[in-house]
Amino acid sequence: MVGSTITTAEQTILEEYLKRPLSPANAEALAAVSNGPIDPADALPLNQIDRQVDPAPLKVESGWCVMPDATIKVQALTPMPKVTAEMVDWWFDWHPHQAIRYKVWHPQAHINNSVVEAATAGVKAHWGATHYPVETLGEELIKARIEFVPPVEIGFSSNELENPNVATIICGKAGDMKLHVRHTVMSHVWLNDGNGGTNLRSHFWCGAIMRPDLPSGLGDVVGKLINRPVMRKLAMPKGVGESLSLHCVEEFSNLAEILPELYTEFAPA
Repeated sequence: MVGSTITTAEQTILEEYLKRPLSPANAEALAAVSNGPIDPADALPLNQIDRQVDPAPLKVESGWCVMPDATIKVQALTPMPKVTAEMVDWWFDWHPHQAIRYKVWHPQAHINNSVVEAATAGVKAHWGATHYPVETLGEELIKARIEFVPPVEIGFSSNELENPNVATIICGKAGDMKLHVRHTVMSHVWLNDGNGGTNLRSHFWCGAIMRPDLPSGLGDVVGKLINRPVMRKLAMPKGVGESLSLHCVEEFSNLAEILPELYTEFAPA
């Protein structure tokens, strides 16, 4: 855990970040996600999640669609030429401890965040932590829960800690605090770009892991009953494919610009 308290000096600096205009969204990704749904056949299915760590171009890097099973697929490629693995891992440990840190990531949409630390320390500080972000997606107010886990827990064949192509991976299982249900697999893979920076592949499988917030045995049983197309349609916010893809491109394009500065300013020496 780093930076769990905030000083007056930090507060003042971060308030200046809130006054900045949002950095321009990556033009190629923005055009792709704004151009309507892609062909579901071109979307990366969850059972091929390992393809995310292969630097060869995907058939479609950015876009969204509704899959045949009513899962909503969102994927986006964001170049982050000044961002390193160390910056990313620090950010996901540092930012959820104070609402203002989360707000500077996307001042127009991010409202609040908090974190429950992992019960036991993992290889990466965020493994086992649970974040509770509050934000807007389109016209929807989202009160989410994201359980951050090692990559193997969402389907990767390994945690990719030694893969020279992979800078870092941030992934988890997301849910809705208002509906009291877990529903989405989230995977962000930062690939080394060969020039000291990274390219981010963000993928979401919305509705893929429907499960109510109930005790383990009962929750698993009910989860098997509700993890089906009709319940996915009910649980997912209206227009989430388009709104989530746009939000993802905006927030990570902005992070690509501000993270190197924040890391220099606030990361431990």
